[in-house]
Amino acid sequence: MTTSLLGELFGWSKKTDMQATSINAYNEIKFDGTLQKQEKQILDCMEKGRDYSLQELSQITGIGINAISGRCNGLKKKDVLVCGEKRKCSLTHRTIKPLMLK
Repeated sequence: MTTSLLGELFGWSKKTDMQATSINAYNEIKFDGTLQKQEKQILDCMEKGRDYSLQELSQITGIGINAISGRCNGLKKKDVLVCGEKRKCSLTHRTIKPLMLK
């Protein structure tokens, strides 16, 4: 029986299927070390005492903004990055809370 037939039978939504797919993709990425590699790449480009917007980090590292956001959130949870004082992003000119090394 296919997943779609099971979904219809049990009333599962496509959202549930999508969540399972996302979780599987996340676990594959985590297993192959991509997260650690990107986190290291971000930290390697940062200078102590200087703050960075997500857009600036994306430009410096070449990592897409969505990945930068996720990796930086993880690094904040690990207590490696902290938020700095609000300022304008040099690229978007929007007010942001930049990140800096703790």
